[in-house]
Amino acid sequence: MAAVELTVFHVILLFWSLRTAESQVIALTGCESNCSGIEIAYPFGMTKGCFLDERFKIHCNSSSGDPTLTVNGTDLVVRSISVYSSTISVMFPIVFTNCGVKDRNTVVDLEGSPFVFSSDNYFVASGCDNLALMNQNNSAIGGCVSICDENRDPWITGCSGINCCQTRIPSNLKVFNVTMKGVDGRNGRGGEKNCRHAYLSYYGGYPSDMKDVDSVRAVLDWGIDRWVFESLVNNGSYYNLSYTSTCKDMNTSIDSTIQSPIVQCSCETGFEGNPYLSGICQGKLRRVHHSALKMAGLGMLLHFHSVYIIIEKTRDFETAALKRSRKQLTEWSIN
Repeated sequence: MAAVELTVFHVILLFWSLRTAESQVIALTGCESNCSGIEIAYPFGMTKGCFLDERFKIHCNSSSGDPTLTVNGTDLVVRSISVYSSTISVMFPIVFTNCGVKDRNTVVDLEGSPFVFSSDNYFVASGCDNLALMNQNNSAIGGCVSICDENRDPWITGCSGINCCQTRIPSNLKVFNVTMKGVDGRNGRGGEKNCRHAYLSYYGGYPSDMKDVDSVRAVLDWGIDRWVFESLVNNGSYYNLSYTSTCKDMNTSIDSTIQSPIVQCSCETGFEGNPYLSGICQGKLRRVHHSALKMAGLGMLLHFHSVYIIIEKTRDFETAALKRSRKQLTEWSIN
């Protein structure tokens, strides 16, 4: 009995090691996929031939060690890239007004790029009596007011409108352009000369003075141009009929006139990997608890001390997903 359990354990380790090796394939063959401990997954890359196009090029700074993405002239330090959710986490510059040498009004324009500001970000304004507005096409599309109260503990009030305010940003925002102006506080004192800040943040506002901080973490959604995706399918570089992944259109920008349709890809349930590498994801091993050893025609359950590994291979799911991929490709060709 012990020998049987040991053999099963070796089989489990074999499957697990194979999955681990497969999950590490995130870049094109022969391409470096790491910069200062941050994984650079395709369609991003650091050298020619390793990224889909120049807009996905990551600069691995030899002096600072930070990977950097340049979008329309703005350098954004990269903190993580996810092909699972098609997002990239970057350090986003803070806008300052009346803060001395730190005064800065950085406009970040993503038009013409495969990126949009994720609606998971917060727009945050801080400082005394600060009316901060997000603008696009000469119109305000969101904002908030931060009222000054020196008697309130900022760590208790949080970012609820006293000394700091925050709000969610609109979906598919492509331009971050902020205007700030002072408003009369509750004591009748004007706020035009007060130091004020505004920024995007994935984690929301920080109830503290931001004068010693230059940037905070924000998230961008991304995808690939539909015409690029269709050309990859047509030339065989992307296998769109794979039942392991799916691709769909991402909504376009608010009032955008130059943004082409963007496609985002993801692995189907039960699969993992980089769906942008040829469109084929790998089967995922799942751990569950059960009381019996079962074997079926389409799945195998391995038992070792009440821990099971399911090797998923469901024919019905494969057939449904394949039909869906064909239908999707047909719709795109018609449109």
